[in-house]
Amino acid sequence: FCSLSLRPASWGPCADMAEACAPRVELSRTDSHSDVLVSAAKRAVAAAQEAKQAASEDAGTPAAIKALMARVLEESTAVLQAAETASPRRSRQSVAEFTSLLGEELKEAADNYGAEAKQAAERTLRQAKSLIEDHFHIDEAFRMLGPLRQDSNLARDAHDWFNLVALLPVIWLNLVNWSCLTFCQDWSEPDLRWRKSVVELWHGESFNEFWWTTLAYFILDIGWVVVLPQCVKSPGVILKHHLATIGYIFIPKLRPEHGWLMGSCMIVEVNTWFLIARRALNKRGDRPFSTGVSLWKSIRMSVISSCFYISWFVIRLVVYPYLLIVILREWAKESEKVGSWFNLIAITPAMQCVFMYLNMKWTVDLIRSKMKGRGPGKGL
Repeated sequence: FCSLSLRPASWGPCADMAEACAPRVELSRTDSHSDVLVSAAKRAVAAAQEAKQAASEDAGTPAAIKALMARVLEESTAVLQAAETASPRRSRQSVAEFTSLLGEELKEAADNYGAEAKQAAERTLRQAKSLIEDHFHIDEAFRMLGPLRQDSNLARDAHDWFNLVALLPVIWLNLVNWSCLTFCQDWSEPDLRWRKSVVELWHGESFNEFWWTTLAYFILDIGWVVVLPQCVKSPGVILKHHLATIGYIFIPKLRPEHGWLMGSCMIVEVNTWFLIARRALNKRGDRPFSTGVSLWKSIRMSVISSCFYISWFVIRLVVYPYLLIVILREWAKESEKVGSWFNLIAITPAMQCVFMYLNMKWTVDLIRSKMKGRGPGKGL
């Protein structure tokens, strides 16, 4: 046997076996070649059995190493049988070949295991990517290179158009439940004041229609994603989001006086509509007013893009933080009313903080990618 130099920290059983075998197979010219080979082969089998057992008992041993240990034991047994029946010269040849094979397979298994670990790490990092990467062309340095050019995906395109159509009644029924200009006093009074509270602006006359339409939309979208998961890049995230939203909207359903909470949170679907429209109506990833892009398409893209950015910053960065203040006030009122801080409204501040965190993270990603994409000194 030749001495093996492969000994990573995670190959304890393999390396121990190799060390047990290597120093004991030095042939003395005065000894019988057959006896020495048979004895060495028996020790190799015993060492292989011990290594296989140690690998099986260690929960941290990779599956590839465990499989290799079983292979080593089989090969060691075969060498023993050959040593007992073959000529001394052929036995020495078989043992040497076995040792060489063992070293090569140990190295190959280590390389494969390292490659698998690297791929797993890369998949984990890609799963943690930002929402921005689903709608913009982002390079490895996280620079925004422009609109994302879409590949051919009929399921995704059909799902995008479903959302563009299905979100319209949801948005409309939400808006008709608000009185954007409601006065606290009559027009004839000189001291006119506006009702600025979100709670007061909500009249909820069409709340039932709004609630059932919203519920139907999320149920249909869940069914769509379950049947055609390839229509979105992260079906698991979409399903979790929709199920959490359905549970969240049951709060105003059980307590209609809190219908404003659902209406104010669902206003973000306006921004979602423009976000999807940017992709669905510009699958080629064209830039407005660039060569080869028609004037009508450039104007349409510019209007949709402007509405997207305006609604993004107004809703996600202004409305949502303001809603947290209103929600905390309503939670305090509800707690005083029922005599306990643990009530139906208690979950809403936590949920709102989660929404705000995601909005801030995506906004930072958006600004960072835009600034990198424009280069130094060009700003946003």
